[in-house]
Amino acid sequence: MLNKHAIWFPGQGSQRVGMGKVLSERYAAVKVTMEEANEALGMRLDSLMFEGPLTELTRTDIAQPAILALGVAMYRVYSQEWGYTPAMAAGHSLGEITALTCAGALSFPDALRLVRRRGELMQEAAAAGIGAMAAVNGPSPDVVANICLERSAGRANESRIVVISNINSERQTVISGHKEAVQEASEKLSALGASVIPLQVSAPFHSPLMVPAAEHFAQVLSHVSFGKLDFPVVSSLTGYPYKNTEEIVVMLERGLTDPVNWPAVLAFQKSMGIATAVELGPGNVLKRLAPSAGLRVFAFDDKEDEAHLVASSQQTDVYSIELLTRCQAIATCLRNRNWNAAEYEQGVVLPYRGVQTLVDRLRVTGEQVAEAHVRQALAMLESVFRTKGTSAEEQERRLERLQDEFNLRGLLGVSSEERTYSGSLL
Repeated sequence: MLNKHAIWFPGQGSQRVGMGKVLSERYAAVKVTMEEANEALGMRLDSLMFEGPLTELTRTDIAQPAILALGVAMYRVYSQEWGYTPAMAAGHSLGEITALTCAGALSFPDALRLVRRRGELMQEAAAAGIGAMAAVNGPSPDVVANICLERSAGRANESRIVVISNINSERQTVISGHKEAVQEASEKLSALGASVIPLQVSAPFHSPLMVPAAEHFAQVLSHVSFGKLDFPVVSSLTGYPYKNTEEIVVMLERGLTDPVNWPAVLAFQKSMGIATAVELGPGNVLKRLAPSAGLRVFAFDDKEDEAHLVASSQQTDVYSIELLTRCQAIATCLRNRNWNAAEYEQGVVLPYRGVQTLVDRLRVTGEQVAEAHVRQALAMLESVFRTKGTSAEEQERRLERLQDEFNLRGLLGVSSEERTYSGSLL
């Protein structure tokens, strides 16, 4: 199994004709998910995804539910058939709603109808034809932000706005706003050596020009019921996990006008010690953004990556030395409430030394960490809990975190299905 990892969901622009077709033929869960989507929307969404035409599939109100549906379908395979559980989830713009759906905050039918309406509102905002977007490769986000500020400064009638709409990496941003202002900023950035590519989009997404759409979307969101999260979802605007369901409405409304900050998401993930991610959705656009961040990413929609994920899911008895050392670290940091020297020697020192001897031997021989080794480390931890007088609540918290991080499943006797995420990664 993969160790502690995140799952990512892409946003609009990742759609393509044929998306999900082969997977629907290979995985029953994908086929069932597509049928559920057809029923929820009252249309043959799967036909548009599988056969096109591209002009229809790229419509905002079609592309968004299509991308969400495939993301959910892939998540069901990932979780139900492969048995994976993520340490956290995140999504790029629209992908954040997919992440929230997979985490249990939204029902699948509600999510489909919500993003279709989101797409309709965004499409309506584009009807005036005054907006544009462009991808900027090369300069840092700070440089791009300064150019945008220069182009927008002093516009009393607010008719020449250009802002950063997406920070995809330290070398790739997207700007959005009025056509003239975007063009002026693009020319200035090109003169500085940037590669600027106009985007074929229908509206200036993630900009102040989307305020009317955001206000209508807030009304739509007020009628949606949100449930508790089964695992943390990190906001692509702030780079921090949602604290509660009330925050979801606010952030999803802001998601139409505020910039996506993907590097902030990756920075938070790395701060939690998560160096691996699985991309669930069409293509591998998020995987392509990851190398500069030093993260390893597997995209479900990549045949080699999919094969790796399947193979890893079947390796149920493979453990790492890191698991053993993590048990040692927990034992060391626990507060001691027992000052009986003999009991401490017997219940803490000797079991700990036994695991240290085991770790030293495994490092020298290169021997595979087996279940028996893991059980020795867990028995040591249990002895330390008991001897140091650790509370039942702290024991449960630390064991749950250990299980989630290393996919221990049955070894600790606590299944992830029995817990819900309460707003903290710790």
